[in-house]
Amino acid sequence: MSALFAALVIGTVAGTLIGTIGAGAGALLVPSLMFFAGQSMQGAVGVTLAMGIGGAYLYYKKGLIDLWVVAAVAIGMLAVILGGGALATSGEISPVKLELILGVVLVVLGGVTIAKTLLGYTNVHPKRNS
Repeated sequence: MSALFAALVIGTVAGTLIGTIGAGAGALLVPSLMFFAGQSMQGAVGVTLAMGIGGAYLYYKKGLIDLWVVAAVAIGMLAVILGGGALATSGEISPVKLELILGVVLVVLGGVTIAKTLLGYTNVHPKRNS
């Protein structure tokens, strides 16, 4: 399978899952692009960051996005994204270590998600009227 075809399939599957269940793009795209499309860790992260705006418009139109929360998250993330990106692309952390960090984060987040589900905790809120 060519890398571009793999990237098309990955984008289709990840887009469906991200739009449906909100799974983090990094959790789906980065490992998939590395494994199936032959991207480096840094290249896969770059592609993922470029896809950030994705389906937000649909959710916004349905009144499901709180713009104040978006603003707070954006302010909190901006500096650390730039700093993290600079560190990841500087060569100070090897690609193997970056992959290990990603794997640990995914396992921890997966465990938390499974535990919350099994314990019956949910964040379901009624649709907000805007």
